Amino acid sequence: MTALPIRHRAAALALAAVTLLPASVAADAPVAADSGALTAQTTPDREAVRLLTRPPFPPTDLSLLSTGAYPDGPLMEPAPPREISVRELTEQLTVTLRPRGRHALEEGLAVFRSPQITAVVPDAGLRAALASLTGSPGQGSIRAIRQGIFSRVVFGITPRPEAIAMVLSGPPTDPRPFIVFNQRYRYEDFRLLGDVFSHETLHRADANNDNEEAINEALNIAYYGQLLLQLPRLATSRTELARRLNTRLMALLNTRDARGRQRLTHSTGNVLPGAAITLPSLAALQLGITPVGRTATDPTRTPGNANLDFYLGAITRTRQTRADFGTATVQFLDRRQAWASPGERLRLARLLELRLPHRPREPYGSAQPSVQRAQRVDGASGSMDSLYAPMQWRPLLRPERRTDHVPYIGTYQQPEHVAVKSLQRH
Repeated sequence: MTALPIRHRAAALALAAVTLLPASVAADAPVAADSGALTAQTTPDREAVRLLTRPPFPPTDLSLLSTGAYPDGPLMEPAPPREISVRELTEQLTVTLRPRGRHALEEGLAVFRSPQITAVVPDAGLRAALASLTGSPGQGSIRAIRQGIFSRVVFGITPRPEAIAMVLSGPPTDPRPFIVFNQRYRYEDFRLLGDVFSHETLHRADANNDNEEAINEALNIAYYGQLLLQLPRLATSRTELARRLNTRLMALLNTRDARGRQRLTHSTGNVLPGAAITLPSLAALQLGITPVGRTATDPTRTPGNANLDFYLGAITRTRQTRADFGTATVQFLDRRQAWASPGERLRLARLLELRLPHRPREPYGSAQPSVQRAQRVDGASGSMDSLYAPMQWRPLLRPERRTDHVPYIGTYQQPEHVAVKSLQRH
């Protein structure tokens, strides 16, 4: 596909001082010098950090990535139609949640079987997607559904055909927003749909901005990385949705500075090497690119909600209250992310078949993954899951109850006026 022209903004990108952060962010922002404030890991593996200081890793297998970024890759196809029973969904959900602990397993199965949630999410696959978020950074989505913030969540025709899912305003008879998942993805793995679910429930109705999309994507792609550490086979299914998510994860993994630290708006080069366009960071997909090739900024902001507080706190390992969708939160995520260790980020890069620099005395091509073999948690034979240690799920704080929700609207893709965002549509 031919890339469309890229929107440029004149405003230069600058990191805000801690004093400019909202109280919810400043309270937890690191107070050390930048060398400490910009790293979320306490005891990083030296070899992993050394590799992460190198330029962005290029892909070697385009069949894992979106043709929107890499048009020379094979044609993308969504998961083919198949019958899957409630029993099968329950079994797969059990396998997914068991590593997160007994409470997560019991709560997730209760969500899947709940008559209250079934009334809002009647499709069993989408309900399993929601339940799969239990015990994860995205579990605030469950509370959003239980509180009736959304009138319904269904498969259907999205107003924008390229969208994976959209939050739409309701009719006068029920003005609450509702979520429509593109029916093209009806048969995709429910755990991939769960990742998208966690993005959509961060929105409300009537207002949205580029910061909101950038923040939501940073959070849900970080969770996607965590999910792949638990279930690596999801990345190699090569379905259309998996390839779209893989491409964003690749962009996030390559959005790092010269010291190998995970960033959101800064990198040392094109985070999609060899792609149809040059992209300076994951956030640039939503924020755009300045004339000098940096990630642009959006001066507007929209109100946050309890779900954002919880998700942001889980990904950064901080306690958040009243965070909003503004530049300060984007900059906070640029300075502090704790969703994976350096070693885990390298495991994900290998899973996506990115080309890593040669190791000392041993070429990467002959190297074996430097992780312990673990039993597969998805029960699939012949998958890559045995090559990667399962994700160690950490206990998560429950979100504080909030009553000051302000409505706004969003879609799991970007506004039409930023052509660089065409990458998200494939």
